Amino acid sequence: MLYGLMAVRRWGIRTAGGPDMGQDRTLRPGAHTAGASLLAALAVLNLAWIIRDFSKAADVTDAWWMWSGLLFRAQDGIWASSFVEPTMLVLYTVCAVTALISSSAAGILVSTGVLTVLLRVPTLWNLNAGWVQGGVSDGLRIKVLFSVIAMLVLGVALVVTAVAGRRAAGGTDSADSHGTRHETPARPTPARGIAASVLLSTVAVVLISWEIHSWVEQGWSLYSHQLTGDRTLVTLLAVPEGWYGCATALLAVSGAVAAFTRAGLSRPLGMTVCAPLLGLGLFRLSFAVKAGLLENFGALTLRDQLWLATAVFDILVSLALLLVLAGRSGQPAGTAPHSGTIRSFSSA
Repeated sequence: MLYGLMAVRRWGIRTAGGPDMGQDRTLRPGAHTAGASLLAALAVLNLAWIIRDFSKAADVTDAWWMWSGLLFRAQDGIWASSFVEPTMLVLYTVCAVTALISSSAAGILVSTGVLTVLLRVPTLWNLNAGWVQGGVSDGLRIKVLFSVIAMLVLGVALVVTAVAGRRAAGGTDSADSHGTRHETPARPTPARGIAASVLLSTVAVVLISWEIHSWVEQGWSLYSHQLTGDRTLVTLLAVPEGWYGCATALLAVSGAVAAFTRAGLSRPLGMTVCAPLLGLGLFRLSFAVKAGLLENFGALTLRDQLWLATAVFDILVSLALLLVLAGRSGQPAGTAPHSGTIRSFSSA
């Protein structure tokens, strides 16, 4: 949350019609390339662990159902990836391509960098916990540990690249020889900014409500394990269930503030929040289909019905956010126009 709010302030929070205070920035051409390269490296790391699990599955689809939260055994008894890896793979790939040409590349790098750090930090302490070391070979554990450290370094490097690679944005649309656009990063229109803020606020409320429910239902002693991952994780790269929900909620709150104030970071941050939310909803729904829960929806308990409804909500609100934030104002708010001118499971 701290990283998110600092980034929002740095990249241009302001009142809807107020002055920009000169905070809009685009990146130098070299920073575009460096950022895209860092995102590509993150994509490769996630892809490598996905391929590793494919090789250990009796059938490739077993990995998918494992990501969805069903119990399928790997050939060596150990899964490395979770649904976070395919979700982040798609996000990194899309962002790497976009960062090469987009005027909002700085916001893209900051948003994905912060999300990467938030989701990967818990793996550091879990891989070094005794309950993991006792059941996993040192070779595999060290490979995963080094991979996570590399992801964290790359995540921080994305933020550093966005900050160090800034340059004052040009007042008119322009492009270099690589086709990179250097106009001021676009903001959402006032109406779209308010709509995105409402949607992101609703996302945060729903996510936090589930965390509070789990806390009250289980008590702190058990719920705290969902935050730390202590003895609750099914795969080596899994993100603790409670941590995933809280991290996504914190980014959603930051995105809601940014969208309401129409900050320069609002569009890339809001779209980035869609990735963990959409991944969560899709894999939950996949679990429900495979387990036959949809056909027996009426026979489910109220809690399970709400759980499934939340999965559908996650998908729909993510798509709505992408549509809302795809539209943008023709120029930064407050400036004159120029002439010519995207519950988690224990296996999360």
